Amino acid sequence: MFHVVFYPINIDFIPYCDKEDKSPLIAVLTLSLTVTAEETVKQQNFQMLMEMDDQDLVSNVDCFECPICFDEIDEGDGIVLRECLHSFCKPCLLEAVRHTEDAIVKCPYQDNVYSCQSVLQEREIKALVPADIFERFLQRGLDQAESRMTNAYHCKTADCHGWCIYEDLVNFFKCPVCEKENCLTCKAIHENMNCKEYQDGLKLRALNDASARQTQELLQQLVKDGEAMHCPQCSIIVQKKGGCDWIKCSICKLEICWVTKGPRWGPKGEGDITGGCKCRVNQTKCHPQCINCH
Repeated sequence: MFHVVFYPINIDFIPYCDKEDKSPLIAVLTLSLTVTAEETVKQQNFQMLMEMDDQDLVSNVDCFECPICFDEIDEGDGIVLRECLHSFCKPCLLEAVRHTEDAIVKCPYQDNVYSCQSVLQEREIKALVPADIFERFLQRGLDQAESRMTNAYHCKTADCHGWCIYEDLVNFFKCPVCEKENCLTCKAIHENMNCKEYQDGLKLRALNDASARQTQELLQQLVKDGEAMHCPQCSIIVQKKGGCDWIKCSICKLEICWVTKGPRWGPKGEGDITGGCKCRVNQTKCHPQCINCH
């Protein structure tokens, strides 16, 4: 880095300069000094901003009155929020985060005419609160994201927070939290059993087991509501998880047209249009409401 140093100059000894020319020269030198000073201030301010950006929490540089508890907060004992620059004491800000039930934490500043709508940044919250409170904050965000997804599936392990966003051709989901394998077709965990074995066993257990009975009633209600159907070949309950009207039975592998509730193809399998729903034969849909059964 180059440093520019200016030394005082006695204008009486400037060569080739008469009395009339000295004032413009002084103005030029003064301007140069002013520009250099301004650049120095800019560099100092930039350096200060960079240092502040590296800090998760920005401390106050002046004393202030906390707008929540009204205590006088000494320099360095409070927090200045990055988005809105409102200042609070640490205990009040921590309690505001602790008692927030939303997925975002808004600035707690409000008065008779104004309520701040800015939010605390994630790194501010992480640096401010204990680890367990921060984990609850993160979980609220995940729960909100899950609730807004139309194709979300929550792990069936009791008290597990795991969930996934499923696709049409995916029938199983291994939870990254509890590591249990969920069947998306049966909406249950039935490890070491296929869907037919599970559903057949469910009917027997439902006679004496309240939980099994509840699951059996749920599956029956899905069929009744048109959200699930019995495979036309092996009779297990299958469900369309979204997207197009083509599904494939996880047991007998029959390709099914969801909208007609029958086989997609004839007895010879894929491409056999002697049977099945005959969708797109003669450029005609199998059903007015068909959404591409392939």
